[in-house]
Amino acid sequence: MEQWNNVELTNMSKKSYTLNHAYNMAEKLNKENNAAPTSNGSGSGSGSIKGNDSVQAKDQTDSSVLKPGSDVRPKVEPEDVENLLRRLYGITVSEVKEILAYDDRNFLIHEDSNVKNPLIVSHCPHGYILKIMNSLDSKKEDVVDAQNQVMLYLSKQQIKCPRPIANASGRYYSVEKLNGTAHVVRLLEFVPGQIFRDVPITKYLLFQSGEYLAKLDRALKDFTHEAYETHSTTWMLQNVPAVREFLFAVKDQERKALCEEVIDAFESKVLSVVPTLDHQIIHGDFNESNIVIETAPNQTDHNIKGVIDFGDMSKSPLLFEIGIALTYMTLEAKDLASGGIFLAGYTSIKPVSSTELGYLKYCVAARLVQSLVLGLYTHSLHPTNDYLLSTQHEGWKLLEKLWKDSFDSVDELWSTTGHQYLTQSNK
Repeated sequence: MEQWNNVELTNMSKKSYTLNHAYNMAEKLNKENNAAPTSNGSGSGSGSIKGNDSVQAKDQTDSSVLKPGSDVRPKVEPEDVENLLRRLYGITVSEVKEILAYDDRNFLIHEDSNVKNPLIVSHCPHGYILKIMNSLDSKKEDVVDAQNQVMLYLSKQQIKCPRPIANASGRYYSVEKLNGTAHVVRLLEFVPGQIFRDVPITKYLLFQSGEYLAKLDRALKDFTHEAYETHSTTWMLQNVPAVREFLFAVKDQERKALCEEVIDAFESKVLSVVPTLDHQIIHGDFNESNIVIETAPNQTDHNIKGVIDFGDMSKSPLLFEIGIALTYMTLEAKDLASGGIFLAGYTSIKPVSSTELGYLKYCVAARLVQSLVLGLYTHSLHPTNDYLLSTQHEGWKLLEKLWKDSFDSVDELWSTTGHQYLTQSNK
């Protein structure tokens, strides 16, 4: 198998065509899609769960989160991908590869260099990512627009991220019927490099990750979009209580009880004070698969190059951004104490109050429960997609260590570890 950013790829096809189709078909389809009810519910991203609009408020709420038994992943064949690219973007494909994803379908695309693609003004030499969003996220077109706008905005703020490509109708997305279900289709520039989880996890890289996220949050501070004022997904930390509906997927009764205990504590200790916390637009999924890495000039170290996957963005407490990232950094390092180095990097750019630092352990435990439970549930629907189980082994170990062995001392552990890193002579 070939790899992209060290993610396993499925080689689907290598074909070449002559362009002879009518580009007005995309405009026709968009008009048909726009004539149908659109939505105004919520969500996106690495398994996020969203809603549908155009109906009454109660129906919006009911449809904005994943329901047990739902399978929202797009059902797409190789010929669908190639047809979409030709019709919507005028791209003649030389190579298509699928990238493993949670509940969307993502494809790495390379153009046929022997055929001109007149619809794309600025060609990306590294290729493109065709994103076909899951059926729940696809109901939230306003959120799709928000994601596109934030990527364009961050690109101007010197934050390296994928930029959306306009289609034949001059839009950054369209809604397409695929096997009877409507899905949002977008094309993004490909950001080359390795991903975080596939390089050695050093203290320097953990510290850099904290710095980078703080700079990203600083850039996002002034970004606003109406869609995020009401947007809600199951993957937002404030919706952790919704995970109770999926606890049936956890067959180990002791682990299920642990999850219930964490959810109860998160509700009483953190969700009760959410109105007092600082809110802004956050990335919401700064994890080991969404951070692009490049080799440093010394050819030994690695530097963070950029960030991808803006599907879980929301207006949320900034504390939740830190807690989510802290979870994944600690998982990758396989060391609870290393979270202190990440926090040292973040707070070197954006200070965090001691009160909010005290809530982080609850946020980490809650995120672990979300990831573990929803991963098990979604894997029950797609048992061949082992990507869904990527956090299971280390995740349960970390949750049990944090909650049972280190909960009373973890704040001091993170503080001490961060201080030691900052004061050592060779970082």
